[in-house]
Amino acid sequence: MMMARASLSAAGAIAAVLWLGCDMASQNDRPSDNPLVGRKAPLFTAAMLDERSFDLAQHVGKNVVILDFWSTWCGPCTRSLPTLSDVAAEYKDRGVEFFAVDIGETPEDVRRFLESTSLDLAVVMDPDGAISDLYLVEPIPHTVIIGTDGTVRFVHVGASRNLRAELTRELDQLVARS
Repeated sequence: MMMARASLSAAGAIAAVLWLGCDMASQNDRPSDNPLVGRKAPLFTAAMLDERSFDLAQHVGKNVVILDFWSTWCGPCTRSLPTLSDVAAEYKDRGVEFFAVDIGETPEDVRRFLESTSLDLAVVMDPDGAISDLYLVEPIPHTVIIGTDGTVRFVHVGASRNLRAELTRELDQLVARS
């Protein structure tokens, strides 16, 4: 019982930090100077919402990969997801893949959200925040763009008013290199 309370308290603390960061991050309008930019993307495996297994190593080195870290309760996250999904779809035939990495929620919560929004996303589940830790995610939304060479090329922290234009410019650069 005490362990369950500690686990719930830790999950609540993580949610509070992410929520506060989520609110503050919505003011950002530019990619961050994240320490992962220019480094190899940390590889991971995880369950997807549809219960398939996801292995980032199977995508990196072949395609440009967009990882967007989000949660259903984060307003800036849910407002930016349609833009991310649309832009990624426009580049799909040019080797761009988009994965929404849900942090700390149950599959039921995510399914309910997706049904209410009619979004069709490939969702990677990060129930304990381990993937988020690998990518130094604190405030959300947190979007990471990985080049075909497996290197983190761009990181966006927060929801940008110019997200579509920024993503388009960055993806144009990356698909031109491949």
